[in-house]
Amino acid sequence: MKSFAVIVPIGPDAAELRRFHELIDSLWSYEPGARLCVAIDSSTGARNVAPRDKRTCRFITLRAPFGGQGEPLLGRLSASLLAGFDLIRRAGPFDFVLRADTDALIAGKFRNRVSRFLALHPQTGMLGTLGLTCFRESPHYGCQKTDVSEVVKALTAMPRHAPAFARIESWLRTACRNGYVGKEYCQGGVYALPFRTLGRLFSLGCFDHPEDWLPMAVPEDVMMGMFTRTAGLECTDFSLPGEPFGSNYRGLAWDPREMLRRRHALIHSVKGHPTYSERVLRRFFTTRRVRLRSGRADFSK
Repeated sequence: MKSFAVIVPIGPDAAELRRFHELIDSLWSYEPGARLCVAIDSSTGARNVAPRDKRTCRFITLRAPFGGQGEPLLGRLSASLLAGFDLIRRAGPFDFVLRADTDALIAGKFRNRVSRFLALHPQTGMLGTLGLTCFRESPHYGCQKTDVSEVVKALTAMPRHAPAFARIESWLRTACRNGYVGKEYCQGGVYALPFRTLGRLFSLGCFDHPEDWLPMAVPEDVMMGMFTRTAGLECTDFSLPGEPFGSNYRGLAWDPREMLRRRHALIHSVKGHPTYSERVLRRFFTTRRVRLRSGRADFSK
């Protein structure tokens, strides 16, 4: 049985915690075999984020790892994810790590497809939806090779004498020597890292100073895309019809029935759709999970 870990950042409000529990419920419905789940709880209060039904999964909560330092959705999130990935590395090995936001959902089986792809493509270090969206007709589809990476932009604003500058610039230079061009990353709503990525990043010292990223205005997925190249690996798209990833930066790329018809199992985002409210989308996928558990699922719909 292929093993995997899960890591999810959770916002401080109660709605975020409910979203997290629904994400885990969707995971248990289709892939109940996760061995480890790391929740990064940005709330400073003492709340228990682990769901009641833990299955055989070990739950670890990183509570506000860097306090109030850094911008919540940029530097603080980047630093926190690095701390979480290093924790998973120490707890491993696993075949891969699934990183998901709370506005992502699991809508089908994915473990074997992801494990098989990573085994057949040893150069893949980050797997998911390349760039902002899986919607091929969008001008935002694909690797944003004409854009300047936020890592480059943030370094220009950092004091050159800072130790963090030297470390991040060194990793960026290595990434560029390994083929890093523009912005190469997989959309951060949901992606997977093979365990080899974590091992290589550890050997390069990339986990040694996660606090370096706190002042950096760099999205976490862009940071990990750069680090993937630093490790000598590549970001790979796996979001064609029949492939598990179906991620879009805001709202679903297609209506929910079309997402299922395309067999996307790892979907993002159920927030921000111009036609369907988050409540409607969640009800649709919850009803499908209830039917699955009762043995009445109709996967043609």
